Amino acid sequence: MNEPMLSIGELAERTGVPTSALRYYDELGLVRPAEREAGRRRYAESAVKDVGVLLFFQEIGFTLSEIGRFLTGEQSGRHEMIDDKLAELTEQQRRIEVARAALEHGKHCPASDPLKCPRFWTIIKERQSGYSLAESHERAHATKPLRAE
Repeated sequence: MNEPMLSIGELAERTGVPTSALRYYDELGLVRPAEREAGRRRYAESAVKDVGVLLFFQEIGFTLSEIGRFLTGEQSGRHEMIDDKLAELTEQQRRIEVARAALEHGKHCPASDPLKCPRFWTIIKERQSGYSLAESHERAHATKPLRAE
């Protein structure tokens, strides 16, 4: 007995993904229709699961290109991609922590106006000197608190 096929609209409804995105996934080779009937895409029931996998990988930070490589690659390559993504997420988390600390300082800054804060301008100067945001933030806070101008 043949498995019932889903139209692109039915797949969109079942997955919550717009038909335009499903067409794009097809172009990228990520979720292909099982057949075409009178030029219309028809998907196997398993496509619902395939779209779910794509959505999950997108939610955890993978790009569509990375997802394609992950799904078609060797298992050893998958472990390397996971390690790379973990390192990327760790760096993002570090940048977020620095941004949060800067915003918290701005909210409670003794200068009362973040644009009058000497640490703010120290960070800007350090960034212009080539230091990363995290390095600039650390350097600005390594000195004694400065008076507001």
